[in-house]
Amino acid sequence: MIRRLVRSVIRNARVTATNDSPSLRLDRVLMNAMEVRAFEEVEIVNEATGVRCTTWVEEGGGGEVRIPHMPVGDTVTIISLGLLHDGQTLAHKARVVTVGPKNEVVSIAES
Repeated sequence: MIRRLVRSVIRNARVTATNDSPSLRLDRVLMNAMEVRAFEEVEIVNEATGVRCTTWVEEGGGGEVRIPHMPVGDTVTIISLGLLHDGQTLAHKARVVTVGPKNEVVSIAES
């Protein structure tokens, strides 16, 4: 059986700008911390409104979290999912990246 599990997540990211394109523009440091690549699919959850969207990642500028149709200043969670076989799930740990008010990495943990 193949299961869809969380690979990595960024918590407490703040939207820095709205985006005209349908993609998430994300600071390269955050992309590396989250272990996602350009054009990888992610889910975004707006913590204030509960609105969810699925899109892909593009590299952005320093501290940038530019999301289509989400208000500047809102806090979001960004989730990367992966497909794993049952045997792979036994040792699987999700990477949890927590960021500060300026979208700087505060901590990285595995859960």
